[in-house]
Amino acid sequence: MSKETLIVVWEGTDGSGKTSLIWAVKDLLLKKGYRVGTYKTPGDTRTGRFALEYGNMQGIDGFTRMLLFAANTADDSKLIRAQIDNLRPHFEFIDRYYLCSIVYGVAILKTKHKKTVGVEDVETLLKLFERLGQDIFVRPDVYVLVDVEEEVRLRRAISKHSKTHSADLSYELDSRLQEEVREIYKLLMEREIIKAIWVNNVENKLKENAIILADKLVELRRSML
Repeated sequence: MSKETLIVVWEGTDGSGKTSLIWAVKDLLLKKGYRVGTYKTPGDTRTGRFALEYGNMQGIDGFTRMLLFAANTADDSKLIRAQIDNLRPHFEFIDRYYLCSIVYGVAILKTKHKKTVGVEDVETLLKLFERLGQDIFVRPDVYVLVDVEEEVRLRRAISKHSKTHSADLSYELDSRLQEEVREIYKLLMEREIIKAIWVNNVENKLKENAIILADKLVELRRSML
């Protein structure tokens, strides 16, 4: 990967406004003259479509789901690498990546299947994925972890559910699962297992959050050149 490209992976709870924040930050960076690449997983690839269709079916266990989405992120990494090579962006924004597959998989196993798993297991899996997939995955320089108050998050999820009736929204509507996801991300950041910026994306603060975050990412990129 080009050293001039800062790889930013965006993660967080469902309904936190993560994708909206990505586009707001991208717009600000473009206006500053930076090139910004974006990729959202699961992509519109064979593995992406299968992961969404089969992985989100009722009755699919959390471990199978985790492996399906992890397989897609590995498969989509070829497209991400090609985008970086062709565009040579100053910033590459990846909307959910392999860490998401692990975090949600562990959270589902813990809340749905009563498995005894914790942040140590997430760290072990993350290191294993990165070691075995070092020639496949794009290694993140920083994570942006986006969250919002549960009342707001749940309201957004319910609104989305009423409009789309998507199969995967059963996870978005599960506050207990989302709290587990939130806690895992917090622990990963606090224990410095990952380098991350936490964003509380409260309502009516999207523009302000985007400005602050864009400035932080610009400064981070400068410090790494």
